[in-house]
Amino acid sequence: MEPEKIASILLLEFPEFSKSADLKEGPYSILGNFAIYLRDGITDNTIRNDELDRAFYFLNEIGSSENNRETQNQFVVGVLEILADTEESVNVMKQRLKGQALELFERVLAGWNNA
Repeated sequence: MEPEKIASILLLEFPEFSKSADLKEGPYSILGNFAIYLRDGITDNTIRNDELDRAFYFLNEIGSSENNRETQNQFVVGVLEILADTEESVNVMKQRLKGQALELFERVLAGWNNA
């Protein structure tokens, strides 16, 4: 999946987020802002469970090994590193990520812990 397509899907699938998104920003910024939106919603306990379910389905799709290197890099830098910021978001990520997405997140955490 290409970064531009990811941003388009994100804005369509998550109207709660798209209300506050700056559509003039490029796909990398939009995805990063979505990660901040999730992190803050998880940390503040203000995000609904159905929205979390949809978000993690989406994140697991992005993290799948079927995506190209640019998309994987965008996922790691633009999403996973941001969601590694708080204990609450780390705990939710560990519970809800699956397969390749979880493996990538564990690598991010290992990198942070070894820094």
